[in-house]
Amino acid sequence: MPEAVTSLLERLIRFDSVNPSLDPDGGGEGAIGAYIADFCRERKIDCRLQDVDGERRNVLASVVGTGDETLLFVAHLDTVPARGWTRNPFEPYANDSKLYGRGACDTKASLAVMLAALDSIKQERPRATIVVAGSIDEEYRKKGARALGQIEPRFAGAVVGEPTDLEIVVAHKGSVRWQIETSGRAAHTSMPENGVNAIEAMAKVILRLKNLNTDLRKRPDPLTGPPSLTVSLIEGGTDICTVPARCVISVDRRLVPGEVPSIAFAEVNAILQEVMAKDPSINVKPVAPPAEDFPVSVAKETRLIEVARKACTRFAGTGEPRGVPYGTDASVLSAAGIPCVILGPGSIEQAHAVDEYVELAQLDKAFEIYRDIMLTY
Repeated sequence: MPEAVTSLLERLIRFDSVNPSLDPDGGGEGAIGAYIADFCRERKIDCRLQDVDGERRNVLASVVGTGDETLLFVAHLDTVPARGWTRNPFEPYANDSKLYGRGACDTKASLAVMLAALDSIKQERPRATIVVAGSIDEEYRKKGARALGQIEPRFAGAVVGEPTDLEIVVAHKGSVRWQIETSGRAAHTSMPENGVNAIEAMAKVILRLKNLNTDLRKRPDPLTGPPSLTVSLIEGGTDICTVPARCVISVDRRLVPGEVPSIAFAEVNAILQEVMAKDPSINVKPVAPPAEDFPVSVAKETRLIEVARKACTRFAGTGEPRGVPYGTDASVLSAAGIPCVILGPGSIEQAHAVDEYVELAQLDKAFEIYRDIMLTY
């Protein structure tokens, strides 16, 4: 079966499934989802598409169990854009130990292994009904996971495929992202005193946000590390001879377990009010609705974690629950009341990287781990 996993993963890599919200020329999830549906039908695995966002659909494959509970395995179909590669990112390349390609570890490896494991148990009648889902839009707004979280009856638990080096992740950061705008007054740069420079105003805001980030680093979580705030994009001005009347930054605030997006958003807004109070010439405000993903913190004693721990220990020598600083579809699923573990082949250091790859040896172990969880839960 591991050889079939590699073959399937190679086929999935060949699909350009770059999230179109990140790159308008991205191929999106349609073609890869249709292929997975055909893959399942050929193997007599029940499969359906879930409408999410226009033509963008989740794909769900399932094997019916003997009990009342349903366990979800999910990995996302979309990838980030591929720029600067030394080879074609959508033509898989393998050497003795690694398989290269965009999405190889994030997260087409998890998806290929999940599908192969599902195929292997279809005659074995597991206790729980097993659903393997390919979700859309994880890399942007997680719309696919939100749709999965709305399915009734609710999933008893979820194994979220991400590159964790086959370690069990039970906690990770969330995020809230939005834009901040300073507005001024345009004037000719030969007479700058007639204008109000929005970029200079934004510089004062950025310095205050830098100080906030320093303070945030003093609030560490034992599993995920400290929260953070990053000014990640800036745009301002119209031309070199005009005092800029507008400047906009994008802010990425990472949340640790126990924090909520609204409080983090309000903390920054309080700073904006302070900046304006100290300098009445500055006009600054948040713009655009914030994009929110809650942090994840799962109780370590859940049945799903215990089953996953035993499988990881048996087949990979891993299994100690841990936390990570990045986010996953688990943020949305956990918020919907579905207990999650994040677990999959590959290293997070390869996610989004140029010449991304996955270790082939981890595919073999992941197959055994996923299969064991499916049959044991």
